[in-house]
Amino acid sequence: MVQDHKKSNLLMRIISALVMLPIAIYIILNGGLIYFVLISLLTVLILFEWNGICENKSLSVVFWMQAICSILLMLQVIWGSPYIFLSSISSLVTIIAAAYLVNAKIGWAVLGFTYAVVPSISFLLLYEDAGGEVVLWMMIVIWSMDTGAYFAGKNIGGPKMSPKISPNKTWSGLIGGTITAMVTGYLYAYFVRDYNILLFESASILLILSGLFAILSQLGDLAESALKRKFDVKDSGALIPGHGGIMDRVDGVLFVAPAVVLAVYLLYV
Repeated sequence: MVQDHKKSNLLMRIISALVMLPIAIYIILNGGLIYFVLISLLTVLILFEWNGICENKSLSVVFWMQAICSILLMLQVIWGSPYIFLSSISSLVTIIAAAYLVNAKIGWAVLGFTYAVVPSISFLLLYEDAGGEVVLWMMIVIWSMDTGAYFAGKNIGGPKMSPKISPNKTWSGLIGGTITAMVTGYLYAYFVRDYNILLFESASILLILSGLFAILSQLGDLAESALKRKFDVKDSGALIPGHGGIMDRVDGVLFVAPAVVLAVYLLYV
């Protein structure tokens, strides 16, 4: 019975991925308003799930303040506003005040806002500075890491990475996933080499970055697992059939997206 449930869950994950991947790729490569709407929607859903985990109440004054402040900040990013730093400070003050007024956990409210908005802003900056091809490369590296780690961990097994935080993650999975991400990251860059993307010009740098970002994606995964374990939650939500919540699917970008923006900045500026 357990085996049948696992097979059914895996089949549901595959079907969900086959439906979502083409849509995600289309939006990433085409950008524009729909790209901004997607990033905004994911940001709001992450905040919704975050508050459900940390406060056991998804919809609250804190959630609405976090959501409004996040979208306003993202709008300023795409408009090139010179007041982003000032707006960031005022957003934090607003969220702290809202958490204080409703007796919410101030630290978790601020951390949740940061957790959601920093990767989202990174996605917007990355598209603006490097284009959709680089955004898609980043996502392929993360997806490949997850897939490679899953199959390597299942088939090889071995010592656990962090059994107290995420008992299913193994060192073999980390190594297998990293190698998979490096290979697919390189192959993708090879096929889009005609776009003259500076990030893809050096094969050695590309392989190193693919490996580093793959490992960073696992750190993001572990960070979310630690959060769920602290609050004794299995999944962040149940929005995606077979996959859990939005946070369960995008946790890999937590550290990767800002790191890719930094790498692009160092290469392009």
